[in-house]
Amino acid sequence: MADFAGWLMPLWYSTGQSREHHAVRNAAGLFDICHMGEFEAKGPGTLRFFSRMLTNNVEKMADGQAMYHFMLNEQGGVIDDCILYRFDEKNWMLVVNAGDIEGDFNWLQSHATSDVELKNISSGTVKLDLQGPKAPKILSRWMDAESLKELKFFRFLPNVPIGSAPVLVSRTGYTGEVGFELYTDLSNGKELWDLLMREGEKEGLLPCGLGARDTLRTEAGLPLCGHELRADKIAVGHPWEFAIDFESDFLGRDILLSRKEQGIDYFVYPFIMEGKRKAMPGWEVLRQDRIVGTVLSGVISPTLENRPIGFVGVNQELETETGLVFRQPGKDLLMKGKTTVTPFVPLTSRKKMERFL
Repeated sequence: MADFAGWLMPLWYSTGQSREHHAVRNAAGLFDICHMGEFEAKGPGTLRFFSRMLTNNVEKMADGQAMYHFMLNEQGGVIDDCILYRFDEKNWMLVVNAGDIEGDFNWLQSHATSDVELKNISSGTVKLDLQGPKAPKILSRWMDAESLKELKFFRFLPNVPIGSAPVLVSRTGYTGEVGFELYTDLSNGKELWDLLMREGEKEGLLPCGLGARDTLRTEAGLPLCGHELRADKIAVGHPWEFAIDFESDFLGRDILLSRKEQGIDYFVYPFIMEGKRKAMPGWEVLRQDRIVGTVLSGVISPTLENRPIGFVGVNQELETETGLVFRQPGKDLLMKGKTTVTPFVPLTSRKKMERFL
């Protein structure tokens, strides 16, 4: 167990981090993600409000659709990355990271107009992530095959009965595998967890902690806010610019466009190392004997036979397979690696649901 954003969270359960990781890649894993934040937003001005506060194209969202966004500060840095859910034009839910729920809510509240009503529902909301190729089969105990087949990537159903609990079932996740994020009222949380674990046992379902969550998201090429995405770094120059729609008039847009025109001086790249020792966040990144940046995230990849992978932030644009050297500050040991592409491993998140049922 470890402290995470004020929560006491499991790093791994009794089976261990490696088995949890492989369970998600080959069967299924269940994550307790109740530390995440959820904001309810209602009112006639909500669509216009989120179009201003978030970077992706809110105007293109349909009812029952979720969309990945950045929330920027006035300097164009990433306050948070988040997922927006549209129930209809006047009813929405925004899911944010646990690190600064209060700060995110206050930031949005300070920009909300009188025709937008925001409510922080985090403390009353349970969020469980059911991820992996066996996840659809497990969920089929409560959902018919046609409903599952029609649930496309980044779409959701708001009121699915699972046991006695009404559950929002979203085809999203943080592992790269096909799977679901499940939201329900706090009063249903323990029952939902126990039911999923019991019914999923025959499919190889394991409970999974933060350790596996980090290796899975890194292999999938997904960022962690505060590491790859930061409030003090401009929100361009990385693999996740797909979350920015420059046709939208969002807060921070003009600064991003200006920086792109003038030239970006900070970039984020995935890397893979030689050998079996990983580089840790904060280690120096060298190129041609000069320090050019730092390691942002580093993990041992179970899927890639324990090859070390991660992300670096550097002050120059690099080609794929550019050689890099890593050094722990204050140490003489140098380790080699190179930039690569994401995702690090083949993923199933966008595959047709039929293949998993």
